[in-house]
This record gives sequence, C-alpha cells and structure tokens, in this order.
Amino acid sequence: MCYNHPERSVSTLDVTTETVAPREIEVTIRPDPAQVEDALHKAARKVSRRTPIPGFRPGKAPYALVERTVGRELLTEEAAEVLAPDLYRETVEKAGYQPYGRPTLRVAHLEPLELKIRVALQPTVELGDYCSLRVEPEPPVEVADEQVDQLLQELREEHGSWEPVTRPAQMGDQVTLDIRGTSGDEPVFDETGTTLVLSEQLTPPGFAEAVVGMQPGETKQVELAYPEDYANEDLAGKTVAFTLTLHEVKERKLPEPDDEFARSVGDYASLAELKDHLRAGLKAELEHDAQDRLETRALDQLVEQSKVEYPNAALEQAIDRLVERQESRLRTYGFTLETYLQVSHKSMEQLRDEVRPQAERELRRSLVLRELGRAEGVRVEPEEIAREIARLSLPYGERSEEVRQALLQPEALSSISSDIFVRKAMERLVAIATGQAECAPSGAAAEQAAAAAEPPPAEPPSAG
Repeated sequence: MCYNHPERSVSTLDVTTETVAPREIEVTIRPDPAQVEDALHKAARKVSRRTPIPGFRPGKAPYALVERTVGRELLTEEAAEVLAPDLYRETVEKAGYQPYGRPTLRVAHLEPLELKIRVALQPTVELGDYCSLRVEPEPPVEVADEQVDQLLQELREEHGSWEPVTRPAQMGDQVTLDIRGTSGDEPVFDETGTTLVLSEQLTPPGFAEAVVGMQPGETKQVELAYPEDYANEDLAGKTVAFTLTLHEVKERKLPEPDDEFARSVGDYASLAELKDHLRAGLKAELEHDAQDRLETRALDQLVEQSKVEYPNAALEQAIDRLVERQESRLRTYGFTLETYLQVSHKSMEQLRDEVRPQAERELRRSLVLRELGRAEGVRVEPEEIAREIARLSLPYGERSEEVRQALLQPEALSSISSDIFVRKAMERLVAIATGQAECAPSGAAAEQAAAAAEPPPAEPPSAG
C-alpha cells in the first residue's frame, strides 16, 4: 500500500513523499526553475574544469558554449547532483524523518527537472504493555553425582593410553587395517595401515560392526552401502565391496580414579577435590544455560507482543553480519567462504536466502531489546566501559596495554558501549518479567530515552 503526502515548504520547492516499502519512502522533488538555472551554471563550471574547452581556462568557459559542447542532458544530471544534497537535507529536516543509511538519487525527468530520492527510515518499535509480561523462573540447578562421575570418566578417557591386545576387535578399540574397496569394476579405496577407533558412527553403516570379532592377521570381505545423501557424491548411494585386513588391535587403558590421578591432571590434592571442581564447573555451566533459556523466553514474549517495522536495508545488514560470522568460523578451520560454497554447491545468493530467517529473528530481537533499554532509561556509565576494557585486555599479559589502546579507539568504544547497553537491557527485562523489579516511571524513562536517542544527521544521497 502506498500513501501520497504532498508537502509544501515556505520556499518554492514542490515535494511529494510516497511510502514504497516498510520504513522506506521515495521523495519526489521538483525544484524552482531559478534554483535549477543556478545549479546548471554551477554544473557548467564544474564540467568545464574537467572537460577542456578550447580557448578558455578550466572553469571559465561561457555557459552556452559548455552546454553546446557537452549537451543539456549531461548538464542537467550534473545540476541534479549539485542540488540534491541541500534539497534532500531541507526536506528531511522539515518533515522530521530519521534516515537509515545513505539514500539513493535518480533523475526522473530532465525538463522540468524532477528528482526522486529513495530513503530508508530508522526502524520503529512499539513494545506494548511490557510491564505486565511474566515468565516463570528456571528451577534451581542441581548437579547429580552421576553427572560428576560422567565428567570424571571423560577425563580418565582423555588421559588414557592405547595398549595392544591379542583378542578379537571390539567396539571402542583402536584398530590398524588395510582397506580395499571397489564399486563395480571401479576401485574406490586402497588404504594401507589406516588407524580407526571402532564406533557406530563410522561410515558406511555396518563398517565397524564388520570389523568387530576379527583377529589380528585376519582378512574379511564384506559389501556395504553408502546412504543416498552421503556428502561424498562419488560414494553416495553406492554399494562397495570391501576387503579388510586387520593388523593390530589396541584397547583404551584408563588411569585409576584416585588421588594420584587427581594430582596428575591439575592442582588438586585429592580425588574429592577434583570432583568438587568438576561439580562447581558443571553447576556454573548449567546455571548459565538456564539463564540463557530464561532470557530467550522473556525476549521472545516481548518480541511476540511488539510491533516492529524496519527497512530492507536493516535486514540486509543483519544478513551481512551472519555471513561474516560464518566466514570467520570457517577461517578457524582453515577454510574460505568460497571453498565452502563450492563444496556445498551453493551460490552466495542461496546462502543469504538460507540465513535470512535467522537474520530476521536476530534483528527483531535486537531492535525490541534496545527499545526496551531506551524505554527503561538504561544508561552506560564511563566506569562500566573502563571496567570492560580492563577485563578484555587483562588476558593478553605483556600486550595488555597495546590491546587497551586499541579498545579505546572510537569504533571499539562504540561496540563495547553497545554490548554493555544490551546486557543491561536484558537484565532489566528479566527482572521485570520475573517480578523482581517494576517498570521505570514513564516520565523519567521517556526523558532519558529522548536524551539518548538524538536523531543522526541526514547523509547526502548517492546516485543509484
């Protein structure tokens, strides 16, 4: 649905604004002929400085000669570039718009000159009655002895050793074997001395089970089928005839769970002390998970009852951030985004479409939470930023001062302040939703929110 809103300023500007998408408008400006004429002469001087006119110094050629040389159309387009920034700024300021990013300009008509400027507007959020929002607190976290025993078992396995045995292979053993495999007449495996740990997760299904029971020195033949959706397309859906020759079997020998073991894995005087440490760590982890669930439930309820509108540019930026995060994760494993796209047979457009729903959820949550922070008068104090910088730089030891100076740069400071604001807003939301706090008085919160929400200056339009 589109809405036309003719507007007339005290000048002779003819301005029409049309809503063309959620939180996106197109402003049509028809400048006064005198303004156009003045802009044309400025454009002519600009053009003549970069386009030599024989017999005249740069910028000094007569207007009529410049127009005959380069053409009225080019001059008019240049004039639009001259006029657009001031006309746009005047229109935005008088209408009270809060632009989101840089607008785009196009010349709709040359004679008479008509400019169209497409403007994305800042997102809007209506929270609704968040003061009445309620969520049940998570139950208290309890750590069972069995959970501690499981952690201790994992620690024993981590510090265990593989020792050769002469019995048949069992699940969980480490085996060394030769693997030959053919699909039809085509060889697909020719591996010598491969070491594997037998588990049901090995592919193809049934491979580990085929090795179980074999004796060192034994050779066995078996046919196994790969799933249709197997990642390796050369094997997906194929049946492979395997020839397996087992050379060695090793079993995991675990250290005894005693005081000596506790001292060997850390600064623990006894097994009981190690167990206490494992219990405390698990409890902290479970409490963190419980807090995450509580925050998610509270925020999802708030988002559900809120009305959120944002321009498509905001969503595209949210998608950009998700793609950048995925690219960063891939780099930690030694992969590039381009390699991932090739292996997964996806285009960048398909990847962006794939993450779009997640980006939209994250965007809506972020907008709603920030609006609640403003409504509640959440503020970030300089002392909080200083403490966070100290916390972030401390682990770097000798380089901590270097890191601290980097974190004092404007972009880093803005990011740190934003993170603290979001964290405090979430704490406030949970406190309200669990009945531990009441909403801030509307008047005081509104004043603080207004002070913190000064609209950004309008950026000049770019040609698009």
